[in-house]
Formats: sequence, C-alpha cells, structure tokens
Amino acid sequence: MDRISEDPDVRLVLDSYAAFARGDIEAAVAPLHPDVEWLEPAEFPRGGLHRGPAAVAEYLRASRAAWSRLESSPTAYRSGADIVVLHHVAGELTDGTPHSATVVDVFSVVDGVVVRMHAYADPAEVP
Repeated sequence: MDRISEDPDVRLVLDSYAAFARGDIEAAVAPLHPDVEWLEPAEFPRGGLHRGPAAVAEYLRASRAAWSRLESSPTAYRSGADIVVLHHVAGELTDGTPHSATVVDVFSVVDGVVVRMHAYADPAEVP
C-alpha cells in the first residue's frame, strides 16, 4: 500500500467520491462538518457556496441525478495541509448525451472532518 492511500484523511475523501458515484449521497456527506463551506464554480449548474451537509447533499443529489451512467475517477494527493483531488467523470447524461469533464477539488480536513471544499472547473486555476 502506498503512503497516500494510508492517509486517513485522503481515504475519507476518496470514500466520499465512491459513495457519490454509487448514488449514496448520505454516505458522501457523512464526513462533513456541520458548518462546512462547499464552493462550486459559478458556471456549474447550482454552482456557488453551499453551507452545511444538508445544502451540500441537495447539491450532490441534483448533480448525480443529471447522470444516467457515471464513471468517477478521483486521484488524490496532499498539498500542504490540503487534499487535492483531480476528478475525472465520464458517462451519459439523463438525456442520452455522452459527457466527460475533469475538475479539481481542494479539501480542508480537520480532525477527520471536512471543513471546506473548493472546486475548480479548470485545473490550471488551482492556486
């Protein structure tokens, strides 16, 4: 096992991606702090700031519902205290349109709880 996969915070984040991919939104938001700040790019449907697990769950449900078939391929690494995830999604939208995208999500995890997530539509935008 490599060192990054042994990191409990990275494992926690990647487990949330797996839950999202299978449509288990409750499991996906389980590690979120009650006041989590979840920031999606403005150009995304329902993008913007979502605060708290219930708001994030609503956003993720709507996002997952747009896909009839979804393949999720997250790759995580540490950047200082943050966990950076290069997330590639591919599949078919509910209207039958094939779609794929790659985004970068930056997580702040404190004491085993996600306190912030900031997503970037363009990986080149990540500071």
